[in-house]
Amino acid sequence: MILKPVHALLCASLTLPLLACGATEDDAPAEQDVTLRFAAQVGEEAFACGQSYQGLGTTATTFEPHDFRLYVSEIEVQHASGEWEALALEQDGRWQHENLALLDFEDASGACQNGTAELRDIVVGRAGEGELTGVRLTLGVPFELNHIDAATAPSPLNVTGMFWNWLGGYKFVRIEGATTGLTTGWQFHLGSTECEPAEGGGATACARENRVTVTFEDISLSDDVIVFDLAELVGQTNLDQKTENTPSGCMSGPNDPDCAAIFSVLGLPHGDTTPEGGNFVRLQSN
Repeated sequence: MILKPVHALLCASLTLPLLACGATEDDAPAEQDVTLRFAAQVGEEAFACGQSYQGLGTTATTFEPHDFRLYVSEIEVQHASGEWEALALEQDGRWQHENLALLDFEDASGACQNGTAELRDIVVGRAGEGELTGVRLTLGVPFELNHIDAATAPSPLNVTGMFWNWLGGYKFVRIEGATTGLTTGWQFHLGSTECEPAEGGGATACARENRVTVTFEDISLSDDVIVFDLAELVGQTNLDQKTENTPSGCMSGPNDPDCAAIFSVLGLPHGDTTPEGGNFVRLQSN
């Protein structure tokens, strides 16, 4: 029988580097389950489809939500020693793939008709044992996953509502709604722009990657929720009008003046504007 040698090869190839052949589970590094909690808010109010929110942007407009989804990736946790470790995401075949996770705060109710009923506000993974005091993540899709074919991509990269095209890649953030002045719709789609096409499809590089790195070095994973606050994101933006010959809202266009204030809050350069940063992503004790 040749089963024994085949079994031995599988042992070496499938378990390294966590557990080499001949080693026992007692020799493997101790790990713990880690759950990161997230929420979408509009100021002090929880985001929900079917609601409306008052006082947004420079005109204090009323906002009726249509969508609120985003990708986070490259998540790391910080140990009390100061060491950072990549969070090994659970590969659930639905919300998480490799080092990427989709967060979904709309439930297809009310005016959120282009969404899905399922909600997702956690990221689940494993890390080494011990106290964890920090979290670092990227708002966006890593380049190597960003320019693939959504029609054949694994979940959650097969969500076509989060996809621009093969060259531009995915919408890292999709927030949409209607306002007092733009009753047919206001949209914010964050993603990479000015991408160079690759032979056969995809992109070789993008001049404006537009990914945002967020770091919290003092977080309680049991008490704190990572919040995405729409009111903070659009606080210096006029949501009731759009610049002529541009989309309604901001589609990450490098020459669209309606993107300038939003990009500044995100800490991203846009035109001649020097980004100031803001509190779109913040911690909230629960």
